[in-house]
Amino acid sequence: MHKFAELNSASAAQLFASYCATQGLDVQAVLSDANHAELFAASAQLPQIEQEFSRFLRQPSHARYQAAAWQHSKPDMQQSQADALPAIDWRAAWLQAPLTLAVLLLCLLVYCWQQIDWHSSSRWLQLTEPGQLWRWFTPMLLHFSLTHLVFNLAWWFYLGRQFEQRLGAGLLLNVSLSIALLSNAAQYFMVSPHFGGLSGVVYGLFGYFWIAGRINPAQGLFISPGLIGFMLLWLLLGFFDVLWVSMANWAHLGGLVTGMVWAWLLRHQAGRNKAEEEVIDTDI
Repeated sequence: MHKFAELNSASAAQLFASYCATQGLDVQAVLSDANHAELFAASAQLPQIEQEFSRFLRQPSHARYQAAAWQHSKPDMQQSQADALPAIDWRAAWLQAPLTLAVLLLCLLVYCWQQIDWHSSSRWLQLTEPGQLWRWFTPMLLHFSLTHLVFNLAWWFYLGRQFEQRLGAGLLLNVSLSIALLSNAAQYFMVSPHFGGLSGVVYGLFGYFWIAGRINPAQGLFISPGLIGFMLLWLLLGFFDVLWVSMANWAHLGGLVTGMVWAWLLRHQAGRNKAEEEVIDTDI
């Protein structure tokens, strides 16, 4: 993705991005606050997008932009509320992000194992025998309630799928395993071996998106200020122990720092654009 403009109005940037979406143009608006936004475009479409942007600057209040934004966002009134929710094309998701889905399925299988034989699954996967090297990674597969599982897998799918599409399965595997190792080690040495969950890796990917969106927008990995605030607040509340659940706070912090370091190490790594992703899907 190529940065081509800055605007002093977040709403104007969103309006133009929505209009471009209805025209089949790949434009992303990255909002810093209500008075500042950056626009990024797919390099292959840049000449056409710049032409559209010039026209937008001349007539930003033209009805075509309001109509396009409404068309882009309005729900289908013929469907029920459930049908109006965005559907996931699982076949396309598997072709685009097989590692993300493989980890998701593995966590589901381990959760089923936990329901069938709790003691066996914990005995084999918790970090109770540090000399057995696989245990430094396997706590990421354990979840202790359905809410815990769903929360972590939703975040994993949201972040992991984008990362894999933009940077590839190989990098996602390396980054995720290193985050798991260091986040699990942080929790083990600071608290105890009795913990589990994918949230350390999730916080690592969150940290990666947070930093990469600022220092390397060309990767196309961004996270909104609202989500950044939520994740940091959740981390802080966990350390103050005011939540109704027990959390692996040191795993979260260790994962966050590791992900941020990875974003800095890969600050010159380019991401695939949308056109390249479509070519990969076609080849598969």
